[in-house]
Amino acid sequence: MTVKTVLICLLTVTTVSAVPAAGEQTQQLFTIFFTGNELGSMKPCGCSGGQLGGLDRRYAVFNSVSPQNRLIIDTGSLVPELTEQNLIKFNIIVQAYAILGYDVVNLTEQDIAIAQQAGLLDGLSSIFNCITAGKTEDTKLPEKYTKKFTLNGIAFEAVVIAAENEDHISLLPDLFQSPAGSSSSVNVLILNKADAATAATVSEMNIVDLLIIPAQSDEPTLISDANKKPLVIESGRIGKYVGKIQAAFNDAGQKPRLAFTSVPVTEDIPQHQPLVELYRDYQRLVKDANIIEKQPRFILPDNIEYIGSKYCKFCHDYEYQKWMTSKQVFIPGLAKQASPDSRHADAFATLEKVNSDYDPECVVCHVIGMQYRTGYISPAKTPELKDVGCENCHGPGSAHFRSLGA
Repeated sequence: MTVKTVLICLLTVTTVSAVPAAGEQTQQLFTIFFTGNELGSMKPCGCSGGQLGGLDRRYAVFNSVSPQNRLIIDTGSLVPELTEQNLIKFNIIVQAYAILGYDVVNLTEQDIAIAQQAGLLDGLSSIFNCITAGKTEDTKLPEKYTKKFTLNGIAFEAVVIAAENEDHISLLPDLFQSPAGSSSSVNVLILNKADAATAATVSEMNIVDLLIIPAQSDEPTLISDANKKPLVIESGRIGKYVGKIQAAFNDAGQKPRLAFTSVPVTEDIPQHQPLVELYRDYQRLVKDANIIEKQPRFILPDNIEYIGSKYCKFCHDYEYQKWMTSKQVFIPGLAKQASPDSRHADAFATLEKVNSDYDPECVVCHVIGMQYRTGYISPAKTPELKDVGCENCHGPGSAHFRSLGA
């Protein structure tokens, strides 16, 4: 049976010196934070409460552990595809990862292609440590990253190695000098492309304590028996959660115990102001590049067009007036509050308040027909198509209007 090509990052945390006093049993905790599959999601939508995510809040999650006791890694896939907007995002995410204190970022082949297109590839290593398995003749990024730690007087060495295919799996016994569960190391294998056969092969080798595989859902998820090695965890995606592994070392020579938790990035986590400002820079760049007017738009059949909600009032005045006048309601003793209907009637204003009114990824849900030729283009060119109106649900209204509803 042929096993598919896999992209592998190998992470080993190894004790290089530990001399405990007789009978001493001091627990040593080392934390590995991991994220991956950012896919360009730097901030939750924000249209409703309780949404998870945001690079500006991730800072507080990482800094719940002191830098000398942690390792922060990202498994790659910073943006989903090569577009002008994603080139801007890639640049911003790289800067954000530097502020967040990532120790090492694994770049996928697509990440490398986008970094080259953005003119960033040669300078990435000066921003943070990065490795790759997707090497080309033009790629000078290393396959290996090493960092040393000292934890309560005990020295640890973290080694991250990128490998390209299943042939490298056979080299794991040499790469991991200690077997799974030994008292001297925690062996972690990250597969960015994996299948069941590959995972089974790794498990049978008995040299890996923790196996991180590609995400099937937003939340990092433990999919194996928590009491058996290796722990198998899906990586999660789009920044809603941070994966956290605590390795408990014991001076008495006991095997390290691994504890996995999935940390939700909730709205009550404080924001980090430099990252807030960085996101504002992104919004300005998107606006200045006029990305919103460059969006691909489909042609509607039979010459039908979007015309705006104001044309609906001729025959549907009651519904139109109810939609228009319900933008704000006044409740005695309270400030003005939006009525339930005004979530549609004031949809575009909610973007203007947070400076997202030129971000097409946000605007598309707050206007009429932006994906089509006769739909929304910009506030200046198509003001009549701002907000969520009648045609969002009923479709383009030109034929209906011209036929007087026939």
